Amino acid sequence: MNELKIIAVVTLKEEFKEDILKALHNVVDATRKEEGNISYELHENISNPLEMNILEVWKSQDAIDSHNAATHFNDFVKAIEGKVDGLKIDVIRKIY
Repeated sequence: MNELKIIAVVTLKEEFKEDILKALHNVVDATRKEEGNISYELHENISNPLEMNILEVWKSQDAIDSHNAATHFNDFVKAIEGKVDGLKIDVIRKIY
């Protein structure tokens, strides 16, 4: 299997935390139903509660591409626009 993993780090602006958490919950719930998704987990950094980490596992790059085109993902992107201090996304694969 050629699984790909994504580590997405979203740093929230404090005044928008509740709004963004709601948007995160919505995108997580919808994404978990996608055929190409193996797992999709939301984590909070214990040393910085404004930093959310999304740990994703996908069956393939095609599955990621489908996710990126999905309505629920694009709704999430719009919902967080201007409400975050940072966003970092790394796509990784296991080599050993």
